Amino acid sequence: MNDINAWSVQKDNRNRRYTAQTVATVALLTAIATLLLAFLGFRHLYGMHSETWQEASRIHEARRIISTYYVGTVDEALLTEAAIAASVAALGDNWSRYLTAEQYAAHLQAVGNRQQGIGISFERDEETNEIVVMSTTPGSPAEEAGLVYGDVILTVAGWDSAKLSNDEVRQIIGEHYGGAVSMDVRDAAGETRAIYVEVRAFFVNPVTFEMLEGEIGYIRIANFDVGSADEVILAIEALLEDGAESLVFDVRGNPGGRVTELLWVLDHLLPEGEIFVFEDYAGNESVRYAGPGYLEIPMVVLVNGWSASAAEFFAAILQEREWATIVGTGTSGKSRSQVIIPLMGGDAIVLSTSRYLTPGRVDLYERGGIRPDVWVENVGDGVDRQLGRAREILGG
Repeated sequence: MNDINAWSVQKDNRNRRYTAQTVATVALLTAIATLLLAFLGFRHLYGMHSETWQEASRIHEARRIISTYYVGTVDEALLTEAAIAASVAALGDNWSRYLTAEQYAAHLQAVGNRQQGIGISFERDEETNEIVVMSTTPGSPAEEAGLVYGDVILTVAGWDSAKLSNDEVRQIIGEHYGGAVSMDVRDAAGETRAIYVEVRAFFVNPVTFEMLEGEIGYIRIANFDVGSADEVILAIEALLEDGAESLVFDVRGNPGGRVTELLWVLDHLLPEGEIFVFEDYAGNESVRYAGPGYLEIPMVVLVNGWSASAAEFFAAILQEREWATIVGTGTSGKSRSQVIIPLMGGDAIVLSTSRYLTPGRVDLYERGGIRPDVWVENVGDGVDRQLGRAREILGG
């Protein structure tokens, strides 16, 4: 009986040993297979180039050395962000860049012509350090609450504004997002009032317009982001209804925006034909056309060195089609299209992936920007010589 039990125990131990060995073997083979697949996937991701694999290995080696031997604390997340940012910067492309998670979130708000907060710009009184309102954004909660230029904000949520830093003011206001923040305000006449200002997201209209003397309609386009096309077309229609016989489009300082917004405006202005050309990284062309309907009245477009991307293409295409006179100085020469590629950490890469061309296949980057039909410089003395020249051209 004891022998049988001993034999059974030995057999059971052998089975367990064989099972453990089998499990270990399977685990080892699985690990090897996983590493092999990871290796092949990584190689495939980087084009199966041994040189790229070697460079990736160098990066990994450097990170391992830093993490192992650095005498201080290593912030791995910060190292990763720095490595990505440096990789994008090494491209030498002025418009490709890395966005942290915070910058990406802010960018998503900005490109939609939306802001968060109350919508004021302010300065500090040199003597009292109190907050003085310099302007309110049209359509903002601050404007709705009655804040105007010259108002002094004495308290914010019960805190003495003179004892708060600008960052602390922004933080306190931000803590009331979705609600309202209380303020004590003194107006220019010395009267004090208590108000509540909503803290929320709001749309910032990128387009302003007015009628100038001589039946000249003036339209300022701050950017071509979301909603700008509709606002430009509404401005054109309003000015024409008021009797405008010519138009000035002011895109000075306009950094660009969405091509779709640009194309809607060009389609509204130009006769049928090519109005825009995309060329991707492989050299494939995609052409956009204007449909029926157009506006044929004298036009001038104002540009300067800060007019970029969609703004300068707006001017360049109207110039090439001989539909408007361009006045001002040379533009920035940005003709590269960027896409935003989100990353796993909530951050993102803005990467140039294609280029824009005019219908005449002109690359404004290669040309160095627009050459205005009439070169006029403003010299910083408060006189807008560029607008003045535009009015002369249009007979105003």
